[in-house]
Amino acid sequence: MQYGAVVVTFNRQQLLIESITALMQQTVPPTKIIIIDNHSTDDTRDALQANGILANPSVDYRYLEQNIGGAGGFARGMQIAQADPNLDWVSLSDDDAIFEPDYFEKLIAYQADHPTRQILTGSVYVADGRLQADQRNRFTSWSTFRTQAVPASEYDGNFEFDQYTFCGVFMSLAIVKQVGVADAGFFIWWDDCEYAVRTAKLARPVNVSAAKLIHKTYLPSLDLKTKFIPDWRLYYGLRNRFITIKRWRANPVVSLAWLSFFYARLLVKLCGPFYRGYRKMVLKAYVQSLRDAAVEKEGLNPNFMPGQKF
Repeated sequence: MQYGAVVVTFNRQQLLIESITALMQQTVPPTKIIIIDNHSTDDTRDALQANGILANPSVDYRYLEQNIGGAGGFARGMQIAQADPNLDWVSLSDDDAIFEPDYFEKLIAYQADHPTRQILTGSVYVADGRLQADQRNRFTSWSTFRTQAVPASEYDGNFEFDQYTFCGVFMSLAIVKQVGVADAGFFIWWDDCEYAVRTAKLARPVNVSAAKLIHKTYLPSLDLKTKFIPDWRLYYGLRNRFITIKRWRANPVVSLAWLSFFYARLLVKLCGPFYRGYRKMVLKAYVQSLRDAAVEKEGLNPNFMPGQKF
């Protein structure tokens, strides 16, 4: 097996160097490391050059003339990987995924023993050692794509699940060629979840729990459930989920009933303390996301731009 590793980056040169170094130090290293630089302005290229990374023949560095978001970056990386006749498999991750040295060795060994498996993942931990269980989920409804994280107890062994994220997912390029690449129009958030829905028709993912990576995200999703943190990406997560429901729902009656309940619950929650100080921003995100999803309007929304503060 020869695999490529796609890494999408934007203005995080030190994390990028750490993630690429971890890939280069794999016990079974990638044939090609495809770096998609989303128009970084922090001298990322110079930093890679200074650390000898660009001199490595396995590195394919692509600097984009504009920031096309994480979704666009993954779509571009997948296009490059599937066009390379030397690659059979591809991994997908952001620059904040730091793989343990035997991550891919363990995935490849599992696939050798289970040759029909075409989508594999490893276990994701945040920097403080907690398991980021919401990176590997099962759908509780295929009409609304509500999810439930795989329980920590199941990480004692390998397990099947439904929804992966682009945080260490490893898949056969035969899958990519059948379903196409990620939806670049999503820009950010839910592009991986929508892709998991598409690939579910062909292969169910397996988590090889002994393969591990550290997700050095500055805002772990684990911490968003108890405290609201205003984030411009809220709009994109909502819009892209609604588009996914519109495209792939199993039962439109169920999804419509859920949507009514979803917004009724929002109105109740807006009256409470959870969104205090940000109610106007939240309401705008929920209204505009539903409006745009109804007509599948993708791309950037000028009211929710990268890095915008509220």
